[in-house]
Amino acid sequence: MKIKREILILAVAAALIAYVGCSNVNEVAANLLISPEQEAELGQAYVEEIEANDTLYPLYAANDGLVAYIDSIGQAIANLQKVRENVEFVFKIIDKDSVINAFAVPGGFIYVYSGLILNAKNEAELAGVIAHEIGHVVARHGAEAMVRQMGYGYLINLLAGDRELLKTALNVSSGLIFVQYSQKNEFEADSLSVEFLPPNYYNPNGMRDFLQKLKDLHGSDDSPVSRFLSTHPPTQERIDRVSNIIARNNFDTSEELNYTTRFLEHRAVLDY
Repeated sequence: MKIKREILILAVAAALIAYVGCSNVNEVAANLLISPEQEAELGQAYVEEIEANDTLYPLYAANDGLVAYIDSIGQAIANLQKVRENVEFVFKIIDKDSVINAFAVPGGFIYVYSGLILNAKNEAELAGVIAHEIGHVVARHGAEAMVRQMGYGYLINLLAGDRELLKTALNVSSGLIFVQYSQKNEFEADSLSVEFLPPNYYNPNGMRDFLQKLKDLHGSDDSPVSRFLSTHPPTQERIDRVSNIIARNNFDTSEELNYTTRFLEHRAVLDY
C-alpha cells in the first residue's frame, strides 16, 4: 500500500509538471486528487466536527421561520446555478451576533452567522453573501484549499483512509482550515455571486453594497480585519470588480429587487 501511495504521489507530481504553464497548480491538483464524492465525504466529516463544537459554532434554532427563510434563499440561488447541479446544498445559521460572516464547507454546507443577518439591510445584500459562498462550493475552492494547506502526499494518505490524519485534518478548533481561500478564489466567488443572481431575481448591487458596508465597518484597506487572514483581497478592489461586472452586463438594479420589507420581517426575530 505504501508503494502504491508513493507511485501515486509521483504520478501527481508528473501531471503537475505537465501543467507547469497553468496559472493555478493547486486547482489542477484538486481536480486530480479529490473527486466530488470525496469532497462531499470530507465536507460531511468537517460538518460533524463543527456542529459538535457548540461553543464556537452554536447553531441557531430559536425560530424555525428564520431558519427556513435562510434555507429558502440559499436553495433558490443554488437552483439558479447550472455548473454543479448534483450538489445537495444545506444552509444553517450560527447564533453569534458579534460575527459578520458566512462560510462554506466543501460539499455544499453553508453557514450564515446571525451577525451577518443583523447587519444586512435587505434580502439582496444577504443573498449576495450567500451566493458568494455558493460560488466557493461550485468552483470547488474547498478542495483547492485542502491541497494548498495539506500538501499532495498528506492528502493522498488522507484520501486513502488514514483515520489518524483525518482527525488531524478535522482540527477546526481555530476555525481556519476551511476558510483559507486564495485571493483568486475570492475574486471568482464574488464574480459568480453576481452572475448567479440576475436576471430579474435579486438586485446584484446587494453584494457590492454589503462589501461597502464591511469596508466602512472595518476601516481602511490596510487594517488587519479588512485583509482578513491576509488572503481576502482588499475590500475596495472587490467592490470595484463587482461594480464593473454589474455595469458591463447591464443587470437590473431595481429597488424592488432588494425585497426589503420581507427581509426586515424575518430579521425582526433577531432584534432583541
